[in-house]
Amino acid sequence: MSRPASPWTPVGIDGIAERLGVTQDTVVTWRRRSAKEWVEVAKFPEPAGKISGRDWWWLSDILDWAKQTGRLKEK
Repeated sequence: MSRPASPWTPVGIDGIAERLGVTQDTVVTWRRRSAKEWVEVAKFPEPAGKISGRDWWWLSDILDWAKQTGRLKEK
């Protein structure tokens, strides 16, 4: 089974935090806040699945969301 090329890479909260240059707590906060009805920005992506009981996402989906919400820091 072949793996998809980057940015179609599976990431957990730690990988999201590292890629976006924030703490894991910040990622958890974004996710919780995004679930609120009153939030008017793009919702944090739903997990693509679970590995060992932990959620994971496709990096590409996270990067798209981060661009939409202004959370992707330009390098």
